[in-house]
Amino acid sequence: MFDCFLAQMLVLILIAVCSSRIFFLKKARVDCFAAFSPVALFVSICIFFCFDFLPLSFLVFLLALFVFFVNFRSVLRLSARLFVDTYSVVFIISTVISLILTIALGALIVIFRPVRYTEKDFNVTRRQITLTGPCTNLRVHGGPLSGERATGTLFVYEPLVHDEIVAEIYKDNPVLIFATGVRATVQNYESYLMLLAQKGYTVLAADLYTDDLKLLSQNAKSTLAKAFLDSPFLRRFAAIQFEKLRPAEFEELLAQERSYATKKYSALTKCALELFGDDVKTFYIVDGIDFDSIYAVIDEFNTEPYANAKGFFSMNRVPEYETSGYGFIEQTDVLLAYQKGIARENKFFIPRYVANKTIKAIEEQK
Repeated sequence: MFDCFLAQMLVLILIAVCSSRIFFLKKARVDCFAAFSPVALFVSICIFFCFDFLPLSFLVFLLALFVFFVNFRSVLRLSARLFVDTYSVVFIISTVISLILTIALGALIVIFRPVRYTEKDFNVTRRQITLTGPCTNLRVHGGPLSGERATGTLFVYEPLVHDEIVAEIYKDNPVLIFATGVRATVQNYESYLMLLAQKGYTVLAADLYTDDLKLLSQNAKSTLAKAFLDSPFLRRFAAIQFEKLRPAEFEELLAQERSYATKKYSALTKCALELFGDDVKTFYIVDGIDFDSIYAVIDEFNTEPYANAKGFFSMNRVPEYETSGYGFIEQTDVLLAYQKGIARENKFFIPRYVANKTIKAIEEQK
């Protein structure tokens, strides 16, 4: 999520450089900085596809769009190799407004920036695997030339081990499996997942967008709405807005999502068997899922020919974890956390506490 913050700041820097040329009227060549406006707009659009659709990213896009239109004639002049040494009053006023908005939005983005962390901070590795197919046949994507449509992303977190004795100890640990809901992505849980990997567990966590799991778009009337509502970059934003605007209907949607848990975790278990072998032991982490759904998965993979499932841990059993369904937004989505009355927290206290509770539950169910 910190990469999204850096991308947002890059756009604002491009806008600031483009707009600041009004203060250098005597240097006509500075007019070439107008070329930064379409670049800023392009980067702001890319942010939506590379990261979640976030309110602050949307504000950055709107500002970039405004600056692009303000500088559109300048870009045309530049393409014709024409330079000016004077600007109209309207252009100067518009540019000053854009500079003020850039500074204000920059301050807002800095205040609500996510907590920065990397795999090195936790001494773990992270792999990202693209999945394809429905839940009944979920498998690793065949690559860009396969013609297959991506229907999910699987993240694999593993401890970085240099000691053979430690590696032998970790070998007996079960693989932990986790699937997100509509209000979060794996990135919103990443600090917690990395803390588990740091303790010697391999963690499989997935964002799934298969057709048989789509909820938000099932009642959409237009084809465009159906395509976007459950898309990887818009689903989380749409779900959070849906919950705010129509809470009663959203509760029904959550009940339906809970009923989908069995096939999600079943499909991910089969992916784990494919990646780590048929003898691998699995343990399930859930957030806001009813126990009957996860017990069904445990029964499935403890019945011949399987003997894999070791148990499960429900994160919302921990009272201190107050953002069930959203992940650890006090680190990853500070603006949303602020709206819920939770302050930014950069010591990872709650993720660490929940991770310790998870490990205790794993030890008890071995």
